[in-house]
Amino acid sequence: MASTDMLNGRAEFWAAALELIAQPRSLSESLGAMAGLISECFDADLCAIYLLEPRSDKLLLEACVGQGAVKGGRLRVGQGISGLAVFHNKTIQVAHMAMDPRAVFLVGQEPSDNSVVAVPFGHGEDLSGVFNLQSRPGRCFVPGEIAMLEGEVGSSIRTLVSAVQTFENMNRRTGELQALNELGQAMNSGLGLDESLELIASLAAEALRAKGSAVRLLVEDGTLALATVVTETDNPFDLLYEQRIAEYVAASGEPIMIDDVRASRDPQAMGSSLACVPLVLEERVVGTLTLFDKIVPLGTERRLFSIDDLDMLFALSSQIAAEIEDIRLTGRLQELVRAEKHQGSQLRALYSRSQAFLQSISDALLAVDRDGFVEEINTVGLRILGVEAEKLIQIHIDELVEDKPPLREWLDTGGQFSSRVVTLNTASGKVAAMANLQPIMDGTTRAAGAVLTFREMGEVGRLVNRVIGVQRTFSFEDIIGQSSIMHKTVELARIAASTSSNILIQGETGTGKEVFAQAVHNASAYSEGPFLAVNCAALPRDLIESELFGYVEGAFTGASKKGRLGKFELASGGTLFLDELGEMPADVQVKLLRVLQEKAIVRVGGDRTIPINCRLIAATNRDLPQAVAEGRFRRDLLYRLNVITIEVPALNERREDIPLFIRRFVHIFAERNGKVVVGLDEPAMNKMSQFDWPGNVRELENAVEHAVALVQGRTITVEDLPPHLQNAFINDIDGNDRAITTLERAQQQADEAQRQLYLEALRVGEGDIQKAANLMGMSRATFYRRLKQFDLNREVSKMRYDYQY
Repeated sequence: MASTDMLNGRAEFWAAALELIAQPRSLSESLGAMAGLISECFDADLCAIYLLEPRSDKLLLEACVGQGAVKGGRLRVGQGISGLAVFHNKTIQVAHMAMDPRAVFLVGQEPSDNSVVAVPFGHGEDLSGVFNLQSRPGRCFVPGEIAMLEGEVGSSIRTLVSAVQTFENMNRRTGELQALNELGQAMNSGLGLDESLELIASLAAEALRAKGSAVRLLVEDGTLALATVVTETDNPFDLLYEQRIAEYVAASGEPIMIDDVRASRDPQAMGSSLACVPLVLEERVVGTLTLFDKIVPLGTERRLFSIDDLDMLFALSSQIAAEIEDIRLTGRLQELVRAEKHQGSQLRALYSRSQAFLQSISDALLAVDRDGFVEEINTVGLRILGVEAEKLIQIHIDELVEDKPPLREWLDTGGQFSSRVVTLNTASGKVAAMANLQPIMDGTTRAAGAVLTFREMGEVGRLVNRVIGVQRTFSFEDIIGQSSIMHKTVELARIAASTSSNILIQGETGTGKEVFAQAVHNASAYSEGPFLAVNCAALPRDLIESELFGYVEGAFTGASKKGRLGKFELASGGTLFLDELGEMPADVQVKLLRVLQEKAIVRVGGDRTIPINCRLIAATNRDLPQAVAEGRFRRDLLYRLNVITIEVPALNERREDIPLFIRRFVHIFAERNGKVVVGLDEPAMNKMSQFDWPGNVRELENAVEHAVALVQGRTITVEDLPPHLQNAFINDIDGNDRAITTLERAQQQADEAQRQLYLEALRVGEGDIQKAANLMGMSRATFYRRLKQFDLNREVSKMRYDYQY
């Protein structure tokens, strides 16, 4: 080409290539169109495009257009002119193929004496594939043409492949979400075990676009039995081989991915990839789920499973395991996925194929030039940032996104990252987001631009909540109680729910502190976000910090290579419930105090400050003021936490609520056991109402379950109650006189001893309620209730008068 013609040709090629990239088509269609464009632009007889197969040294023919074109085929790296171009990572030109011993012709391709030029493409040393042009014998491309082939043409093919793969991944994830939704709906249909397993296997295969699936269950003798097999092809799967794989997965609890499984030793037999994951319920393997990929003849491409597929399988398998176990116990499918308020809107938020590529993904997308200035942004990004598109164009990316190192340094080096937490500067303030950065390379070490996709952490938290979050079951309407003290407690909790302040819930074990926490969450402005619960007493001391705040790569031995988000980040936009707060180690208390003060966390091993947006509710059955006095809990942390304190009363402080609980539990356990139980007779109800219930509602629930399980008739009697309840109270004698048992006399003596103990505490404290409460190791409110219980208010007034004068 002449210089002017070369410039015009480049401009025309770029315009046509960009038009191809913008069209949503399949990979083969897009590459075929690109091959035709290249042939036309360079007046070639044939253009072929090969892509390097993942995790192998094979080059797969994806497009071949022109005279003598063939379909399918593959080369090894180093085989033929094109394979050698990839092996040496440089352009190779041959004037006469028939005279060059390195030339290789594909099956079905007639040998010729054409000239050929093969050009590898990719990111520097990270090659994606190779394309070649065949022309009349003896033709040689001039340096200007070679430069255009290596530059603009190679870059356009690479960009096209990346764009199409991104588009196909988006459509695939859309299908996975839809399949998960269908799985949840289908498993609520009340099918039997066999039908349900077949449906589960079909939907699992559909979600991962597999051509077949198998479910195996552990039976009583410990063997792994094949429950169902689903396939869309007439070609057989090697189920004996799959069984050995499944047995290993069940024994080890670890997943397996295999690239090539054959049903026979015939070299022309059909091959397929395989992925097998354990079905785990409460750390116990109950079965396995195996997916087979497309079965295709050897010599053509086969699709392999990826790490993303494995993550999807794990998310799916945890739900399937729970459902299978429930089906085996009850004979029917139970509810798998609770109806989410915005499930429909989340699916509708996925853009249709007919929209332009920029607007077709559900994440925010922002494109910048080589200097980091914004060129394009989609509507999701505009919504998150809260600004108009006109005001964003030509703003530098570092003004919008805070990160260490700054994004301009990533652009300078052509670096990329995924699943990285960054801080967005939005119109409403700083917002944490999960981001991915993909550079657009121009054949040099410097990026020609980059695409940044991101999603608000609140949205990430909602997705995470489906897998690891607590089911937000309880609202204020579910709280049982008609006593005045309970009405006051609920009213205080309702008021607390309308605020964004930290809440401290105190109460004895079994009083329902988490029920109140969930009710507050569901009635608050955070109800659309996740509800994550952390039991501070259940976590090992050396793990609680990383569990709450997360950690970065290499933070400690055994840490994940990608790092991990902490519960504060995962709860973004929702509520984090810290149960058993009094058991938190002192060093973690210091860091929690800083988080509450600064509304930001620093991951373990990191130095970057990450803003958080979640509501904190803490609970404890300990007397925290006493723990402060003993040096076991920080005073400043207590002040930060108890902005609003909710005291959940013990069951023996609201005895009028006991019959309400009993009726509720009788109904639940009678229905669960398939019995008809109308309630308790009067003596049994009296005993239950008079008992002190040191274990509170949880102990009462266990007692009712015991009675319902043992009762033979329709009414529970004293004989059906647990033994310690039968002997605990007043017995009727001949329906007239009431004799006091030895146990009751002991109880009366104990009550009198406690009464004297509280009086002595008041004397030592010189009538000061707070001092007396501290001496008894309880809160001021609890001490007041004990004074009322033992009718000591008059003595308190007299004692105050005596010490005053």
